Amino acid sequence: MSILIYHYTYLITNTTNQMKYIGVRSCSCLPENDISYMGSSKILNEAMEIEPEAFTKSIIETFSTREIASIDEQRLHEMYDVARNPLFYNQMNAPLGFCTAGKTRKPCSEETKKKISIANKGRLRSDETRAKMSKSMRGKKKPPHTEEHNRKIGDANRGKKHSEETKKKISGEKHYMYGKHHSEEHKKKLSLALKNRIFTEEHKRKIGDAHKGRKLTDEHKKKISENHVGMKGKKHSAESRKKMGDIQRGKKRHPLIEEHRKKISNALKGKIQPKATCPNCNKTGGNIAMKRWHFSNCKEISTIF
Repeated sequence: MSILIYHYTYLITNTTNQMKYIGVRSCSCLPENDISYMGSSKILNEAMEIEPEAFTKSIIETFSTREIASIDEQRLHEMYDVARNPLFYNQMNAPLGFCTAGKTRKPCSEETKKKISIANKGRLRSDETRAKMSKSMRGKKKPPHTEEHNRKIGDANRGKKHSEETKKKISGEKHYMYGKHHSEEHKKKLSLALKNRIFTEEHKRKIGDAHKGRKLTDEHKKKISENHVGMKGKKHSAESRKKMGDIQRGKKRHPLIEEHRKKISNALKGKIQPKATCPNCNKTGGNIAMKRWHFSNCKEISTIF
């Protein structure tokens, strides 16, 4: 006959000074009846010998396996940073990425990771818990992700789309940047990070595929227009035009494919193109082309003056 084993994480509190201890335990009785076990910490046991009646024990959560219980202990240790937190008796954080069973430690198997994932799926943290997690991580510098980690994140999020409900949750006043503005220093850092950035051919193809067939709504077009209002009625300086020219010089433009030419032709059919006449050379042509190459940019200006 097999004996039923219970696995749980627990919290021991010193009611005199509010110091705590977080641990993991497996027992053959119900966790709430396992009152005789009060942790294995030497420092904790020494404190309990002095004033045993001041200590209370509470069950945090029960689990189906020791592995999952150990993972929860690791999570709690990391959340409260018990090794460096003066309010805890714990002398070290349980090592991450390992499953504990008694005194043996081994890397988690894929099956165990799957069980942990299922056990935590749909689990909601209270506002108090989230606040504690945030406080414990504040000021800490996380190591940068490895290329493999970034690839895994990308693979996990590829093809995902936010639901309308999620969009509402992260937009407007609920967005973390709502009402805020990047500092000049931050803008400079962003600019330097993106300057001279070279996209691979594969990256360019992916960007193209993502935008293929995409149609902007009238509202979107209006927003784009409003954001560009800063250049209305203005002209680029000679220095600015020179910089733009230098950047584009030597670049090969992709020739228009036949399908693209056909679309442009069909879109312009039956439309009357506005004409304009240059006051400097008296040439007449399409409004857009004339503004680009004539008027203040006309070559005849240098011969007149």
